[in-house]
Amino acid sequence: MKSDIRKWKSLPTEKLSSRVFYPLVVLCVLVFALFWFVGYDRMFADNPNFNDPLFTDALLVLAYLLTLASVGLGAWSAYRTISLRGKSESLNNNIPVKKIGYSVVLGSLALMILTFVFGSAHAMSVNRVVFSDWFWLKLSDMFINTSLILLLVAIGAVVFGATRYIRR
Repeated sequence: MKSDIRKWKSLPTEKLSSRVFYPLVVLCVLVFALFWFVGYDRMFADNPNFNDPLFTDALLVLAYLLTLASVGLGAWSAYRTISLRGKSESLNNNIPVKKIGYSVVLGSLALMILTFVFGSAHAMSVNRVVFSDWFWLKLSDMFINTSLILLLVAIGAVVFGATRYIRR
C-alpha cells in the first residue's frame, strides 16, 4: 500500500491529474447516459405529469460525492498552502509563491463570504414545492455565484495569457 502511494506522489502533476480526470469523465458520462437513456420516461407516482427517472438517485449521489470531494480537497489544499508556504521562502525562481498562495486562499474565502452575504434568500417554488430555508438558499446562491465569478476570472486569465504569447 505504501509503495502505491509513493508511486502516486512521484508522478508529475500532468500525469496525476490525467489519471484522475479521465476516470472521472468516464464515470460522469456513464451516470448521465444511464440517467437519460435507461428508465427516463417512468411516470412519477404522485403526479403523472412529471417523470421519475430510474437513475436519479445515482446522479444525486455522484453530485454529492463530487461536491464533498471538491470541498475536502480545497480545504486540504488551502491548509497545505498555508502551512507549507508559511515555513518556506517567499520566492521560487523569482515568483512570489507565498504571496500567490495566500492571495488565492484569502481571495477565495473573501469571495465566498461576499457572495453569501449578498446572495438571495427569497423563497423559491420548484414543482409547486416552496423552498424557504434562509441558510440553504443563501448557501446555494453563494456556490453558484462564486462558481460563475471564478469561471469568468479563469476565462479572463486565459485570454490575458493567450494575448501575452502573440508575438509582434
